[in-house]
Amino acid sequence: MTITEEQVRKAVHNIWSTQLALEVQDANLRSDTLEGPTITAAVHIHGDFLGGVRLRSSRALIRRAAAVMFACDEDQLTEDDQRDVVGELTNVIAGNLKALVPGHSSISLPTIIEGTDYSVWSLDVRSSQDVGFTLDDLPMVVTVVEHVQSSSSTPR
Repeated sequence: MTITEEQVRKAVHNIWSTQLALEVQDANLRSDTLEGPTITAAVHIHGDFLGGVRLRSSRALIRRAAAVMFACDEDQLTEDDQRDVVGELTNVIAGNLKALVPGHSSISLPTIIEGTDYSVWSLDVRSSQDVGFTLDDLPMVVTVVEHVQSSSSTPR
C-alpha cells in the first residue's frame, strides 16, 4: 500500500484536533465490526493513484463532530448537517492522503451511505487497510483502498 497506517493516523489526528478541537484516540477496530446506526462517506481518488478513502462512524460520533463544526447543540442538527460533516471530514482526509501519493490525482465528491446493516465493497482491490479511532468510546474507522491500475483506468 502506498499510504501507510501511520500516515492515516497522523492525518486524522491533525484534522480532528485542528478543525474540531477534538482528540481522537487510536483503536484496534475494523469497519465491518461497527455495530448500531452508522454512517459512511466515501471519496474516490483517481489519476496516477487509483483508490479511495472511506470513513465509517457511529452516528453519535458524527453528531458530536457536527455540533462542534456548526457551533450548536446536538439536538439542533438535521440529518443533512450530519451527512455534510461526515462527507467534509472524509473529503479533507482524502485530500491530505492524496497529497502523499506520487503523480497527479484528483478526488471525487463524497458519497454518503447510512443505515444499520450494510456493507461497502470495492472491486479490483490491490490493498485495503482499516485504521480505527475512538472519541469517548464512540467508534470510527478510516479505510484506505488502493485499486489495481489497468490500462483502461490510466488517465489519458
